[in-house]
Amino acid sequence: MEAPLDHALFQLTPTRTRCDLVIFYGAKSEKLASGLFQPFVSHLKSVKDEISRGGYSITLRPPTQMAPWFTKSTFQRFVRFVSTPAVLERFVSIEKEILQIESSVQLEEGVVSANQSTRKSTGSLEKRGELEEAGDVVKNENSKVCLRRLLETRVALLRKQQAMAYARGLVAGFEIYNMDDLISFSDAFGASRLRVI
Repeated sequence: MEAPLDHALFQLTPTRTRCDLVIFYGAKSEKLASGLFQPFVSHLKSVKDEISRGGYSITLRPPTQMAPWFTKSTFQRFVRFVSTPAVLERFVSIEKEILQIESSVQLEEGVVSANQSTRKSTGSLEKRGELEEAGDVVKNENSKVCLRRLLETRVALLRKQQAMAYARGLVAGFEIYNMDDLISFSDAFGASRLRVI
């Protein structure tokens, strides 16, 4: 288990366009990242609020003494997210599309079964009207079958894309067991874009 940090510091350049992210633990400090400041500002509400007050450094402290997620590895994953947010966002958008398709298929199945039970309970109709309706039903059923196959194919394709997005996330260091730390980080410092994940 990694020891929690004391605090982290964004040290800004005089132009306030670039920064160094320095972490502090015990009597030690370590520069974790260096680069443009704007991506961090766009991801962290607490930093955005602090930058409006002026100054050339912004300190991030854990909200409580008991914050086991406030570690070097959490900050490293956050820096990776700031650098490449699309890695996690792609996975989430694919998951949402899959869930939407699956719920529409389930809804359609419910409508089809309700229509079939209604059709059976209407009793006998005239032969001619019954035959015309049967032809319409066959056409309607064929289009529903085609649509269902299309949706199933789309879900299969999305699952493959999701597996690739998951693999990219693992390579980037976003593993399931440490996502809770990123969510806690998000809650503490207002990283709303990360919270959507």
